[in-house]
Amino acid sequence: MVPNQRTFIVLGALIVGMSLASSVLLLLEPGPMAPFAGVTLQSIDRGPTSSNDRLFDTASPQHDWQAIVIHDSGQPEGNAHTLDRLHDQQGRGGLGYHFVLNNGRGADDGLIELGFRWQHQFAGAYVEGEDASWFNRNGIGICLVGDADNQRMTRAQLRELVWLVRQLQQAHNIPRDAIHIDVGQAAGDEAFPFAWFRQQLLDIPTP
Repeated sequence: MVPNQRTFIVLGALIVGMSLASSVLLLLEPGPMAPFAGVTLQSIDRGPTSSNDRLFDTASPQHDWQAIVIHDSGQPEGNAHTLDRLHDQQGRGGLGYHFVLNNGRGADDGLIELGFRWQHQFAGAYVEGEDASWFNRNGIGICLVGDADNQRMTRAQLRELVWLVRQLQQAHNIPRDAIHIDVGQAAGDEAFPFAWFRQQLLDIPTP
């Protein structure tokens, strides 16, 4: 039996309909999730849940952190997303730090972004060299967006950094001498007020 014209029309409409449905489903399918999950926080943000509660409301139980390491990004602008892409390209498996503090040139000045490593209490990927393994495994990595060799950290960044570090010190009993600052060493106090910052830290006894 030879198919008539109506049969061809029906088959053609069915094929077109299936193709359109497949296209729509492909468009609606979510892409792969980036490691950085986009959680943000500010110490001055007092919503229904306090900032302190939000800071420690992690997907995994808190790791036994023993140190805090503070770096600058070495770039005048950016945010956790741009650092996530850069670190992924460098083979670090996404954002190497636990926290990113913004300077207003990529995200709101003073905004704290929580990386996936903090949310899941994973080891960091921000230290290289002889002691890299210990620090990445035991140290909380904080990155200040900015090139401290050529520009000062903002007041909002410093304010939020003090708040964040004090919360982490208190929660994990981290003493002052276990907080390592590698920010604009060539520029000294012109870029980062080391002495002032040390004075703001909690005086927790060394174990």
